[in-house]
Amino acid sequence: MEAYDVVIVGAGPAGLSLAAELAGHARVMVLERAAFGHTGATWYSYADRVRDHGLDDAVAFRTDRLVFVSPNHRHEMKDDCVVLDHGRVLDIWLERATAAGATLVRGDYQTHRVDRHGVTVSSSAGEHRARLLVDCTGPFSPIVAAHDLIVRKDAWVLAGARVRLPADSAPPEIGYYPLCDAANTYLGVHPFSVTERNVYVFQGQSNTLGDPESLRPLFEATLAERYPGAETLAPIGGSIASGVLKRYGLDRVVFFGAAGMMNPEAIGMGFNEILRQVRGFAAGLRSALASDRLGARQLHRVAMDARDREAMYFQRIIGAFSLHFVKSEAKWDGGVKWLNALGPESRQWMRNELDLDWIRRATLALHGAVPLRESVRMIPPRDLVFIGGQLARFLALTAARKVRARLRPEVA
Repeated sequence: MEAYDVVIVGAGPAGLSLAAELAGHARVMVLERAAFGHTGATWYSYADRVRDHGLDDAVAFRTDRLVFVSPNHRHEMKDDCVVLDHGRVLDIWLERATAAGATLVRGDYQTHRVDRHGVTVSSSAGEHRARLLVDCTGPFSPIVAAHDLIVRKDAWVLAGARVRLPADSAPPEIGYYPLCDAANTYLGVHPFSVTERNVYVFQGQSNTLGDPESLRPLFEATLAERYPGAETLAPIGGSIASGVLKRYGLDRVVFFGAAGMMNPEAIGMGFNEILRQVRGFAAGLRSALASDRLGARQLHRVAMDARDREAMYFQRIIGAFSLHFVKSEAKWDGGVKWLNALGPESRQWMRNELDLDWIRRATLALHGAVPLRESVRMIPPRDLVFIGGQLARFLALTAARKVRARLRPEVA
């Protein structure tokens, strides 16, 4: 049995990006049950982030804004945005991983067993020996389920397709539009070319990991209404899970991507958070391998250190409002009013590039756009307590920072 430093289970964006980062520094094997380089996702990102990761060859469409629309408001979030050919992204990571020496194995994960010296992973392709197993299998991870690790779970569930539109269609834009229904459904549009779009419906759902195919009939009806004459080219769909795990590392096992519930206490990882986190996570794993510190506590710390905790807490606040806007008097207008109140700073929210001063301003703007009495009425008590506590903490942290900044020159 050939021994590896790392066996990565799952060859989606989390698994392949991590393999590309680790393969030049460790002996890496990637185990995938389906075809390598396949995904049913749709991804947008930012020109600087894509360039930093060497993914320019995968850009299908460029624009200078994201558009958010509600019944009475519109917000144009100015930024250098790109829509990616998701298949090409996976191919690039696959090429980098294999060029650096990674081994690819097609097979179903079955189980694993840990001993003092490593972990043995059993699959339909045989047994594979490694020092560390990284679970990148997604929100329905069998390891997470077997250890009953999920404390809380939510999901943005989407179903859609790449479609070809008539040549005289409206100019393409990356946009998000509420359907104004009781289920709080939105329509998302990611242009792929002048005439092709990735079009999908999506819903925020609580206490579930979602069933994308359950939204398929709604998508088909919405597509026929909004884009008559569209030709369906390929289906897309999935769940962007978020939530909390009891722990993010076991002995010689660590979770990354959707198997790690994305960002704990947040709205989800998705493709952009993989780009933000993969290098820090890979660096943490290299350090853990070098020191042979591969116990549950150490690996949990590696997983958490790759994340921006203040951003996670704030994004959970926005996630709660997004899930429950439909219960407010203003309904979907509240979210777009908040974005307009932020002005050019709104782009930091979608980028998840947040500091404490921005979080304080954004939180106050949110409560200005959605009055407190509305928040109390529409948000469940558990989330409301969390939001109130975090608002108080953000204000205290920023006040303390300002006091330290004033005192520092005197101390010096």
